[in-house]
Amino acid sequence: MSEAEYTPLPVSPDTNHSSENEKYHTFVNLALGLAAITGIELVLVYLPFNPIFITTVLVALSIFKFFAVIAWFMHLVYDKLLLTLVFGAGLSIAVGTVIALMCVMSPSHVDFSAIEAF
Repeated sequence: MSEAEYTPLPVSPDTNHSSENEKYHTFVNLALGLAAITGIELVLVYLPFNPIFITTVLVALSIFKFFAVIAWFMHLVYDKLLLTLVFGAGLSIAVGTVIALMCVMSPSHVDFSAIEAF
């Protein structure tokens, strides 16, 4: 048996890595933005605002952070639309299941008299 020769592909010094560099800067900027939003969330909890306002802003910021992480760090921005739709379908089914379980298992639907007998 003869040994196979390994010849690496020639690397041109003119190779353009600008797209990779651009993605790196996008990830770093997004991470800094998410850290800033987290800081805003932490400060907002201690400010003397209406609790409904605070809750609404916290939920909105959390939803924005969720979709930013999903889109960029899971690389859904770069994937085909079909893969994003499959992910969205699974996420929708999971959210629907959680909401249905929360409705079924709410305290108004549970008979606590059987538990009090013990």
